[in-house]
Amino acid sequence: MDLLAILSCFALRNGLINQEDVAIAAGIPEFLKRSILLQTFGVQGRHTCQEVDHVVIPPHVPPEVARELPEPEKAHRDIFAFFRGKMEVHPKNITGHFYSRKVRTELLQLYGRNRKFYLKRKQYDGYRLEMARSLFCLCPLGWAPWSPRLVESVLLGCIPVIIADNIRLPFPDVLRWPDISLQVAERDVVSLEAVLDHVAATNLTMMQRNLWDPVKRRALVFNRPMEEGDATWQVLKELEGKLDGLRQQGRKS
Repeated sequence: MDLLAILSCFALRNGLINQEDVAIAAGIPEFLKRSILLQTFGVQGRHTCQEVDHVVIPPHVPPEVARELPEPEKAHRDIFAFFRGKMEVHPKNITGHFYSRKVRTELLQLYGRNRKFYLKRKQYDGYRLEMARSLFCLCPLGWAPWSPRLVESVLLGCIPVIIADNIRLPFPDVLRWPDISLQVAERDVVSLEAVLDHVAATNLTMMQRNLWDPVKRRALVFNRPMEEGDATWQVLKELEGKLDGLRQQGRKS
């Protein structure tokens, strides 16, 4: 098997063209079928882009993000639930696709005037300061099921609320995502406030303690040079495991 590290397939929509649709239609090129791909997140179940051996990795977020703001446990968090990003009032474009499968539109409609929810549609360079002030950071899908927002939430100590059905997350053995994040089904957005209220009243402290563990934050950052336990280290560890498995299969055959 050849070893080729490549970011593949779960691409953002560019204008009217969904690059992921293009990739799915084309399939995996023959020269990559003997490779191990590095996929930026992924999905549960069958997907053309996952029909070859692969490792799910996080998107790149500058390591400085974790150092330029106060340590998560020392931050003053006066925002209950935060989201800043694209929220379409009319999510269907001329291709017939619904942006975010209408999830972000529902968030705006349901919680846009709710004072517990800090939802903003306009871009703002200081949005990470807002995340660092928040208890919960909403991470709904866009055109793709993922965005750097999820990694930024972890680095800034804001509990990620993942609203993207069937998403696959990186390094589950290390990060133990159920301990540091919430996953809410897209159909359950209407119940989001009740879900967050319940967590805030029951196990918020435990989730924050898990989330603020430096080991988990380090696992999502690609440092230069590489540090033990960081994202590059995790990728190499997973690749090593896959290659060991292939060698064992080769000896058996």
